[in-house]
Amino acid sequence: MKELRISKQSSYMLVYGRKPTLVMDYGKHEGSIIERLLEITEKVSQLREVAKRAIWKSQAKLDRKFKGIKTQVF
Repeated sequence: MKELRISKQSSYMLVYGRKPTLVMDYGKHEGSIIERLLEITEKVSQLREVAKRAIWKSQAKLDRKFKGIKTQVF
């Protein structure tokens, strides 16, 4: 993975906060492909829940901020 000159980190690390993991990185002793797929599917549902909560919080914050402001109808 290519490092960026300014940050000295890969773009993947900057976006996802971790090093990329490939199925090939898992040897026979570290787990099977099925175990890796189960791990990924569990994380996806957790990430979706976290994203839903973050969206809900930001929407609630915007609702509180613009509660008394009237909208213009064109």
